[in-house]
Amino acid sequence: MKNFLKIKLFKHTSRVRVYFYMISAFIIVLLLYFIFVVHYSRNFINTKIYYYYPDHYSSWIIQWWTLLSDDKFDNNYDFDTDSSFTKFVNNKVGFNKIDYIPDDLEKIESDYVLDIRWDSLYRKDANLALQNMAKDFYLIFKKKMVVVSAFRSYEYQVWIKSRWCSDLFCAKPWFSEHQTWLVLDLWEASTEKEFLSNKMLNAYYSWMQDNAYKYWFHNTYQKWPDVDWYVVEPWHWRYLWIDFATYLYENKLTISEFYQKYTENK
Repeated sequence: MKNFLKIKLFKHTSRVRVYFYMISAFIIVLLLYFIFVVHYSRNFINTKIYYYYPDHYSSWIIQWWTLLSDDKFDNNYDFDTDSSFTKFVNNKVGFNKIDYIPDDLEKIESDYVLDIRWDSLYRKDANLALQNMAKDFYLIFKKKMVVVSAFRSYEYQVWIKSRWCSDLFCAKPWFSEHQTWLVLDLWEASTEKEFLSNKMLNAYYSWMQDNAYKYWFHNTYQKWPDVDWYVVEPWHWRYLWIDFATYLYENKLTISEFYQKYTENK
């Protein structure tokens, strides 16, 4: 009887051990597959993930993405192609085509966004992210997000510069982030002092500072011309990739600072 029980126990223990090894192997294979997909299919995930997880409650995805993207100075960011979501522009780096126009433009229309021009166009992925951000903003403030400026053409920048606007405040034609079709000026464009001295606008800016990265937006000009080439603009927000916006937020960097480090390591 004792021998019988020992045999039964041995068989049971062996079976549990086999199941344990099988489950462990499955988990390891699944993890390796997930890492492979994230590393080699960044473009696909970046363009599709918002359609499956349309609000900021999917922030855990952002955290996983950031953990797996440990090398930020590799070749995953395209700062050169005009249509890239990470196209870099400052007063020394411009566009390749003076008349660049993306093929995925949509009108900014939403119950939570007020476009004062009524006909502003925005890139499709950026527009979807804006709708989600504006909806959550409305839940907090009971106010719509107000877009005062979006795309600005080469000709429009020529007109702005003809009014003797300083290079520290107004970009030269062909060198403006507004020509990416990814930038929005929100609420008003004045000066940092005037904007932040307004209690309401200051509250909006504080919320954006804490939350905009969850929707892949970045405040381009935060640290004055010696870092960002332009004066501080609390109203100027640009759509970026999910992990890029998160990385900049978590490391307290602007896109100009990152670009400088990127080019030094290239």
